[in-house]
Amino acid sequence: MSSNLLLKRLGTESLIYGMSGMLTRFVAVFLTPIYTRIFAPSDYGSLSLVTTLFALLSILLVLSLDNSAARWFYDTDDEQDRRKTLNTFLWSCLGASLILAVSVFIFADFIAENIFRAPDTASLLPLMAANLPLSVFSVFVTTVLRMRRRAAATGVFTVTTSLLNVGLNVLFVVFLETGLPGIFYAQILTSAVAVVWAIMLFRKEISPFLFDGKRWAEMFFFSLPLIPGTLAFWVINMSGAYFIQLFDRTHEVGLYQIGVNVASMAALVGGAFQMAWGPFAYSIHKQPDAGKVYSQVLLAFIAITGSLSLGVMLFAPEILVVLTQPAYYDAAFVAGLLAFNHVMIGVGFIANIGPGIAKNNKAYGMAMLISAGVLVGLNFLLIPRFGKEGAAVSILISQSIIPIAVFAHGQRIYPIPYKFAKAGLIFLLALSMGISSVVALSQWQFHIAAAFGIKLLVLGAFAAIVYLLLKDEINRGDLVPV
Repeated sequence: MSSNLLLKRLGTESLIYGMSGMLTRFVAVFLTPIYTRIFAPSDYGSLSLVTTLFALLSILLVLSLDNSAARWFYDTDDEQDRRKTLNTFLWSCLGASLILAVSVFIFADFIAENIFRAPDTASLLPLMAANLPLSVFSVFVTTVLRMRRRAAATGVFTVTTSLLNVGLNVLFVVFLETGLPGIFYAQILTSAVAVVWAIMLFRKEISPFLFDGKRWAEMFFFSLPLIPGTLAFWVINMSGAYFIQLFDRTHEVGLYQIGVNVASMAALVGGAFQMAWGPFAYSIHKQPDAGKVYSQVLLAFIAITGSLSLGVMLFAPEILVVLTQPAYYDAAFVAGLLAFNHVMIGVGFIANIGPGIAKNNKAYGMAMLISAGVLVGLNFLLIPRFGKEGAAVSILISQSIIPIAVFAHGQRIYPIPYKFAKAGLIFLLALSMGISSVVALSQWQFHIAAAFGIKLLVLGAFAAIVYLLLKDEINRGDLVPV
């Protein structure tokens, strides 16, 4: 199969994931104006602290075995062996989730008082813990459907559960006025529906008797180098709320979380791509044009996500005016910086395909650890002085270390003909144009209509420059499947 046809297949699957991902991101966007009209920034900060812990525990219960499961799944065409791999993944995650949930129940007061320094979160932590075991089945459904390249089925599942979550949030928070606990009631009920969905969908394949200890050990030791990396991923991308809470107050945490939500708009393409990328990249790695495809994907990804991130940075103030109240408008610059962080996350996924094919994940884990260490140092340096903006800058700098280090390692063990100069130039161009435009507009105080027009001109100029940089690839059809 030619590289263009392979790219077309990746584009089709990414489009399907993107449509479902768009509606999934719509949950955060849709709920933002509801939450910001009901909850104060300090309440939003408390919610952020609990949900960030949930994200950490979700990483711990998976133990990076999703990566291992994909690798073992594609190593064979034997369906019985594949079921062994999938069940080993499922029951391992479920067992770990139960242990973590019980731990949170027992230590809820300690966590709220001594770690969060927010006693009001003590009542929310048991609700979050109750959702942990249930959430495993949602992860299982999307993981298995992606491995089997069933993009449409994955989309139906994610869209349905996302819309259900929105409806339940409106019911509990708006109509029943249950406050912050209502958000977790909605999550628990949505996860319960996912459990039923998983059982109905895989009832002939799920069995605890298919858990294989030897397979688990093989998968665990393959993923072991990634575990510190995945924990570091949480530190890099999700721990900002804790550092802000440490140096500032819950009010700032709430503003930071709103910035995270707005920045997630830039992840519409990146998130869809990440869902499609792993299974796609591994499934074609034996084909002669695979290296060329990987190179083309890097350029296309940075061009598209760079444009989206630039757009979020430029129009974050307008987005916040539409979605929130004046108390939240100060989150605009944070949103713009974090949008570019999503570009670096996606590039990191691309960078790791070479080491992944070579079954050598040590560099990725080491890069994540180094990045996390840099982040902690930058947080202590920047947050006391710049607050939430310092946290966003720290994350962007730290996240950029990962793809650079992994690409350097990957090119030694599995060379791929990437065009690093063009890719790096496009990213830096988008970031510099965004920051300089925001600073200039804030200093010169243009009329709102004039400022809007200037932002559109900046976006257009960026698109024109990117076209000139990639004109040869586009004319050859390397970036646009034909």
